[in-house]
Amino acid sequence: MKIESKWMTGLASRFIKKALCNKLGCNMDVQLNGFRTTVLDDKTHVHLDVDLELTKDELNKLMKSIGL
Repeated sequence: MKIESKWMTGLASRFIKKALCNKLGCNMDVQLNGFRTTVLDDKTHVHLDVDLELTKDELNKLMKSIGL
């Protein structure tokens, strides 16, 4: 699967932004530039190209939520 068109990446960016806002309570700008998956046998490779713009406090909150 490959998502690289401007319309689809814009739509996915809005979904990602809403999900992060609901889960973490952070308000950040998300821009998905590309998403690609490749499945070979039992292995899946996922490539994401994402830009986030957030404050330092929001970054700390994000890092704590993933255990870093």
